[in-house]
Amino acid sequence: MHTNKRRRLPDLSRAADELRSRIAGAGRAPLGSGIDEVSRRRQSLGEIGGRIVSIRRLWRELVLSTAQQLAPTDLSLAQVAALYLLADGRARNVAEIAAELGRSHSATSRLVAGLVARKLLRVISADDRRRRVHLLAVAGEAMLTAIDRGRAEQFVGVVRRLPAAERGLVAAAVAALATRAPATPPRSPG
Repeated sequence: MHTNKRRRLPDLSRAADELRSRIAGAGRAPLGSGIDEVSRRRQSLGEIGGRIVSIRRLWRELVLSTAQQLAPTDLSLAQVAALYLLADGRARNVAEIAAELGRSHSATSRLVAGLVARKLLRVISADDRRRRVHLLAVAGEAMLTAIDRGRAEQFVGVVRRLPAAERGLVAAAVAALATRAPATPPRSPG
C-alpha cells in the first residue's frame, strides 16, 4: 500500500528516539534559545493541547487547502472519511460504515453507492443486500495517495517557513507521532 512509509520507518524511529533523549536530558543541559527551552522541558498534555488549540491559523490553512484540493474531485469530507476508513483493508457493510462515521444508515448508503459508482469502492456481493460488504478499490487507494501527497506537500510548505532548528524539532515530533499512530482511528465518544 504505502511502501515508502515502511521503508522510512526506521529513520523516523531514530529521529523520534533522538528527540526523546533530548527532552529527557533537559535537566542536565544549560538553557539556550527559546526553542531549545521548549524542546528540553517536559510539557503536560494540557499545555500541548492548549498550544494545539492556539494554532488556529495553521488549521485554517490546512482545511482550506484540503477543500481546494478536493474541489475538482467533487468528493465530500464524509466520502473521503469513508475511503480512509476502508483503507485499513477490512471489509465493512453499510451499517458498520455508518456506525464508524457517526452517520445515519440511509445517508451512508447513498454515500457508499456514490463511491461504488465512481469505482472508488468495490462491492463483495451477497444474495442479501445487508450482507454486502465494501472494500477500497484501486482507484480509491490512488485517490487517497494523491490526497496524502497533497497534505504532505502543504505541511512541508508550512514547515519550510520555520528556522532550521525549529524544522528539526517538527521533523522529530512528526516522526515520534508516526511511530505511535493508532492502527485504527479512535472512536468519538457518544
